[in-house]
Amino acid sequence: RQLMPLPLTGLLYRGLCMSKPLRSKISPILRTNKLTLSGFDKWTPSDYLRDYYGYVEQDERYTLRFLVDEFKKIRENPIALEFGAGPTLHHILPLSPYVAEIHVADYLKTNLSEIKKWQQKEVGMHNWKPFTELILKYEGNLEPTDSDIERREELTRQKITKYILCDASNKAPLLGNGLSHYSFMLSCYCADSATNSREVWHDYMVNILSLLKPGGFFVTAALRDCRYYKVGKRFFPCANLREGDFNNLFVNLDFDMSTVNIMVQKVPEHKEIGYESIILASGFKKSD
Repeated sequence: RQLMPLPLTGLLYRGLCMSKPLRSKISPILRTNKLTLSGFDKWTPSDYLRDYYGYVEQDERYTLRFLVDEFKKIRENPIALEFGAGPTLHHILPLSPYVAEIHVADYLKTNLSEIKKWQQKEVGMHNWKPFTELILKYEGNLEPTDSDIERREELTRQKITKYILCDASNKAPLLGNGLSHYSFMLSCYCADSATNSREVWHDYMVNILSLLKPGGFFVTAALRDCRYYKVGKRFFPCANLREGDFNNLFVNLDFDMSTVNIMVQKVPEHKEIGYESIILASGFKKSD
């Protein structure tokens, strides 16, 4: 179901974070184990939402529970950045009570347009209420009412204050927009779903995390042991990561390893779309 995050915007997935065709790191079309992998010029947000977000699948259940727990660590009501949101906003629904504003970044304008459609309550907007209801249950409201759900969604609409086109392959990944640095950042199923190379993934993550302030808090999720994922009838590349890749990344980027939390959750029901487990991770960068 949901395949992962998508290109630079992430994904549960799928956001797009990079420039297509990934600055020649991959070709628009890749052939891997008899599969033809599409370039992100073939990405269709409506296909993605229809195929993977009609209800809450198991990988998203794990992800949302993790986010609910991790967001409790956020300090001082910051301005938050979600890098690589894709056309989705379920990962910021549990974030809105903890931050002053939310900046949403993605590589594709069409993905941001889907989120704007929801924020402005336009005809044809995607229905995120099943996700909102589950998030409220994870937060302790075991029987959320329609008004509870509406209240959280309205709060989230109010907190989204900026839309930003981004490119994880650029050393200035917000392309001169947004803030120079953030004290809280979220990027789920983004860089891992934008390339089939661990080395390129690492470069993208270095660029993304250059936006995190010293002492800042970062939360992320990625597909594990995944070489491709399926959206509609198309297959997209994935970086084939393991939890050790995140540990090494956090060490290299000077995170306080005593604060780092890396978890693996098995999702065997998603084998047919390219993966059987996900990685959930968070940590604080060391202060100056």
